[in-house]
Amino acid sequence: MRGYVPVVFEASDRLGGRCSSLNTRIGWFDDGAQVITGPTRLAAYATARPGMLAALHSWTQPVAPTDTEHQGKASGSDDSEVLEDTTLELMGAVGVPSMAALAGEIALPLDVRLSTAIDHVYRLGESWVLCHGRRDIDEDFQAVVLALPAPLALPLAAESRSLSAALGAVRYRNRWVLLLGSDRAVGLPSHQTFQGGPIERIAAMHSKPGRPSVLPQRWFIEASERWSHEHSFDDPETVAELLHENFQACARRTVTPSFLLAHQWPHAYADTPASQAEQTKYWWDDNLLMGVCGDSVVASQVDQAHRSGALLAAQIAESLITRRWRTAPQSQSTVRWPTYSEHAETASPRH
Repeated sequence: MRGYVPVVFEASDRLGGRCSSLNTRIGWFDDGAQVITGPTRLAAYATARPGMLAALHSWTQPVAPTDTEHQGKASGSDDSEVLEDTTLELMGAVGVPSMAALAGEIALPLDVRLSTAIDHVYRLGESWVLCHGRRDIDEDFQAVVLALPAPLALPLAAESRSLSAALGAVRYRNRWVLLLGSDRAVGLPSHQTFQGGPIERIAAMHSKPGRPSVLPQRWFIEASERWSHEHSFDDPETVAELLHENFQACARRTVTPSFLLAHQWPHAYADTPASQAEQTKYWWDDNLLMGVCGDSVVASQVDQAHRSGALLAAQIAESLITRRWRTAPQSQSTVRWPTYSEHAETASPRH
């Protein structure tokens, strides 16, 4: 870490953020991001232990041949030939045994302080002072990173005019999410997106690597943006019933739930202004040594958010090293800079 020790302040009592997972009486649900796509360096943190899958593993689902492909076969084809033709489609990578487990793996070497919401930050001389519970944390920090949704980061960036302006222009879209358990197989693909209806995405927890595949099946059901907006003021019980009905319509069969839990996913997707999207993958105020990374700046995807943080970390190290060389010799003691992250959820979440 180039001689600098990061401290992570997490407002929630558990890690995860966009890679949130929730442990229920019927097992784990990933209730935020369902899959990681695109090139990423996250695999470097996912070391495999003897007899276990790595914390990041490929997720595939079987895909049957299309009707056109079947027509090209001889009329005498039997079922065994059809099974042989089934191929595997790669959806991407997932955390094992949950998405949150990947976040935990990344955090292992870090100084992480859970249940520590930062209420205020201010400059004092050449250092930053952080406040938790209206009290100053008795440590000095050289730099501050805001790795949380823009509406939550904005009050903390008050001393930086440029960062405040950038954060104030970001808008988020909330989503309703339903977690459903079924003691009978539903018969839907492991991962599927829909267009134009109340449901936008479904994902089967029981089909992901490193998860129990036995009953009950566990389904993540994400409502569309329009439907979520129309029902933004409904209570969770009403939303659960409505999404359950729509899920049955997708399955074209009755689905009797053994578990049903709906919640809103706040700050699910960011609408970053186009002018900002063409800029760097992070925002940095070099005068104040304060930066912003994550989906306030880049697309609301795990791989993009991780890259944003990695690039900002490199920028911070470069700035601090440059300042150290330009100033008089100082103590050899290790200095620290914090990364503050928020678990953006009501009972969980992300995507």
